[in-house]
Amino acid sequence: MPDRQTVTVLLFEQFELLDALGPLHMFGLLPEYYQLQIITANGQHVTSTQGINMQPTLSFNDAISTGILIIPGGAGIRFAAYNKDILAWLKKVASQQSIICSTSTGAALLANAGLLDNGKATTTQKNLDWVCQFGHNIQWQTSARWVRCNNIFTASGCSASLDMSLAVIGYQYGNSIARRIAADTEYLWLNDPNDDPFAPLHLVK
Repeated sequence: MPDRQTVTVLLFEQFELLDALGPLHMFGLLPEYYQLQIITANGQHVTSTQGINMQPTLSFNDAISTGILIIPGGAGIRFAAYNKDILAWLKKVASQQSIICSTSTGAALLANAGLLDNGKATTTQKNLDWVCQFGHNIQWQTSARWVRCNNIFTASGCSASLDMSLAVIGYQYGNSIARRIAADTEYLWLNDPNDDPFAPLHLVK
């Protein structure tokens, strides 16, 4: 395991704030292991669904280091999932990353890029009908908090980004470190990947 990995979050217009900043917060509490950066297609700022502007450090013209790539969801994913530039970039860099993550509807972008084909994944259940139109032969898990399939982690709703991030930390460096980060943030880590307590709220059968 490298001493310090790069965590890159892809942002687009109308991304969901917690989907992006939740993981950045968790990984950022371990600066000895992770360094953080934000990328957008053109290197220009984007605005979250909540109206917060974020200024990236990189554009698609820049090379990104091998590490962890995170794709958030948000209202804008309904456009980003079809964006040819984003899809081409994602397909190009995916093989260079140690771990790829998505939260909520961000799974649609991974699916449309072919990265979830023939595997298991999850997404926010309230938007499952829309997300599951993408990709081929994906086994969508309808009651999972997060799913790991090889080197790809997919999380369900917004706050599941926190649980997934802790799971990635635990996967890489041990659950004792992940539990310490959860305690430091006074966060009750839902650490059973197969139990999403919010799934029944969306009438999942």
